[in-house]
Amino acid sequence: MWSGDFSGGYSVIVFLWLSSFFVFYFIVLTAVYVIFFTLGVANLRKYRHYVKVVDLEALLKTSLTKPVSLLVPAFNEEMHILDSVRALLTLHYPSYEVIVLNDGSTDRTLEILKEAFHLVPRSRVYQRKISTKRVLGIYESRDYPNLVVVDKENGGKSDALNVGINVSQYPFFCTMDADTLLERDALLKMIRPFIEHPESMVAVGGVVRVANNCVVDYGRVMQVDLPRGWVALAQVVEYLMSFLASRVAFAELSTVLLISGAFGMYRKSTVIEIGGYRTDTIGEDMELIVRMNRELRKKRQKYRIFFTPVPVCWTEVPTDLASLGRQRRRWQKGLVDSIRFNSEMLFNPRYGRIGMLGMPYYLIFEMIGPIVELFGYATVIVFAIIGVLSWQWMLLFLLLSMVLGFLFSVLTILVEEFSFHRYRRARDLGILLWGGFVYNFGFRQINAVWRLQATLEYVGGLRKLWGTVRRYGFRTAASK
Repeated sequence: MWSGDFSGGYSVIVFLWLSSFFVFYFIVLTAVYVIFFTLGVANLRKYRHYVKVVDLEALLKTSLTKPVSLLVPAFNEEMHILDSVRALLTLHYPSYEVIVLNDGSTDRTLEILKEAFHLVPRSRVYQRKISTKRVLGIYESRDYPNLVVVDKENGGKSDALNVGINVSQYPFFCTMDADTLLERDALLKMIRPFIEHPESMVAVGGVVRVANNCVVDYGRVMQVDLPRGWVALAQVVEYLMSFLASRVAFAELSTVLLISGAFGMYRKSTVIEIGGYRTDTIGEDMELIVRMNRELRKKRQKYRIFFTPVPVCWTEVPTDLASLGRQRRRWQKGLVDSIRFNSEMLFNPRYGRIGMLGMPYYLIFEMIGPIVELFGYATVIVFAIIGVLSWQWMLLFLLLSMVLGFLFSVLTILVEEFSFHRYRRARDLGILLWGGFVYNFGFRQINAVWRLQATLEYVGGLRKLWGTVRRYGFRTAASK
């Protein structure tokens, strides 16, 4: 294992200390992944059974299926907005409203909506329970009575969602991005946990899948295909691992701390009770759930926050590294915000599993993890260069860490195919496995660099990061 002259005793001591730390961290992280994967697989079987036996028609007809307001923040979304709204207007659900929140767009988002849905200005009376930027106008559709478009001053996604909460008229609301598409029965599947736990359920998250290269017709994903580029393909594997393994496990451990802003349903009264979305963070989705856990536990309220892998929405992910880097740095800063704003929960037994398991996990493995990973790579290489560690052992360490990650990716892909079978062509499995290889041997390391960069920027005072994410639009049947 060691090589070269060992007269530099200090270097050897430093090497022994650091190597012990990295080995311990690596073992603990692997153990966590094994536990999460085991819990995820065990419970995916339950959800697979549910998909087969649940009577969606019964959910459609029962009075327990409460009305829902769909909140769609939109800033410069002229490329996707029509597909998204059209899909929402044809959902299989008894009573709902679609509220599009035009957050000061500088493109033709509002004009496109006006033309396509024959919008006319309306005076709508509502209570301003959460303070927001000024509303400039409210429009309703002549063709679709359940479509409302709110034009407001630019205030960011959080402010737009708070306006939507104020304007909405139903007891539950569902958030989604303007570039996402809901499957037709997604709302019915999402409301089920609220029906089963009518008094305690306050928030439910669903699955987000990659829509790049899928065939979309009138707002519907008609044919599921895998992306052609390696950047988007690696994200398919990443999303599968995130949603179908770790989030299922967290739900079973009652430690859900993140519901994707692209697809989540909430009890409106609870969100208003804790003050709505914070407007001084770019990680509004996670921060809301973390704060909800904190506030409700302080009040000793009985509540449930859940994740279900059954309802699905589809989204276009970035395909160029510049856009992806901006997105990931923004996500990392949002994570740091969520932990910082709610730091009193860390290792605090007062908050139960949330304080002793959930928050430490996100701090140690999500926030600090990429830094440790990169530092580990750099340390091993440096010690190999100065002769304390042989090049053979260095390569073995790097290869082992990546191969284990690849193994978890492969297992997740196989479980997903067994459970939901979204990708139906025989060659798709091979493409997914290639995506797992690319994710672990390149993509993950690049992502770690972005997250390290974001953390350093945050510590240096640069908290905000928006920038543009380049979009190409959905693939349509006409373009096949």
